[in-house]
Amino acid sequence: MSRPRSLSAAVAAVAAVVVLAPLPSLAVDTDAPRSPAARRAIAARYLDLRPAPLTVEIGRSRLGRPLTATRYGRASAPRTVVVIGLLHGNEPAGLRVVQSLRAMEPARDTQVWVVPTGNPDGLARSSRTNAAGVDINRNFPHDWRYAGRGTGTYSGPSAASEPETKALIAFLAARRPQLVVIFHQPLNGVDTYGAKNPTLAHRLAVAMGLPEKSFSCGGVCHGTLTGWFNATQPGMAITVEFAAGTPSSTLVARVAKALLTVR
Repeated sequence: MSRPRSLSAAVAAVAAVVVLAPLPSLAVDTDAPRSPAARRAIAARYLDLRPAPLTVEIGRSRLGRPLTATRYGRASAPRTVVVIGLLHGNEPAGLRVVQSLRAMEPARDTQVWVVPTGNPDGLARSSRTNAAGVDINRNFPHDWRYAGRGTGTYSGPSAASEPETKALIAFLAARRPQLVVIFHQPLNGVDTYGAKNPTLAHRLAVAMGLPEKSFSCGGVCHGTLTGWFNATQPGMAITVEFAAGTPSSTLVARVAKALLTVR
């Protein structure tokens, strides 16, 4: 056989002697569902499309207990929601929402960071204050004032004096969430006091099935997380209060769903 004189001639020569086996035919299930939702459901049977949660330590309490935050959803999601289960250790209802969120998946454009407690020492002893007797929700550096020493609303010796406060400030400033929701008890409602986005507050209240109320602390709320965030960060923080006691599973599920869907 003579040697081909060009690349095209070489390709032609190979094609003349190589026999290609036919490709196997692909079976098509003509009864397969066609809707996008159905196709996603089928794909999810074979692929785990939900990103694994990521838990990080964001600080330590007065007694060295870790403050943690867990991300649900994709790290690349442009919208960030932060949920804080409690700041007062004797107001644990928000922890039920934290538990419920673990079984839910955010929208693809949303990542949800859950901080179970901003006061692990208070939670361990069912105390409103931290181990130094400071109300974390009076210790933030916005409209802070020295007050309440020896009471359950003690502000601390100075603004942001507590390690728990410092940890939450650093975390929220780094994440820059569009929405922060902090749970309390027992006033039963969604707080409209100083609401940065009253329309969003209203939509949350409706979706959660809770009344809209103004929790004004009798005039001005000093040193609160909500007040600090709304004054210094571009997003909105809002307080949600459960009633006293343990909220029903129905209410907890409704509140958790609202956190993922309302915007």
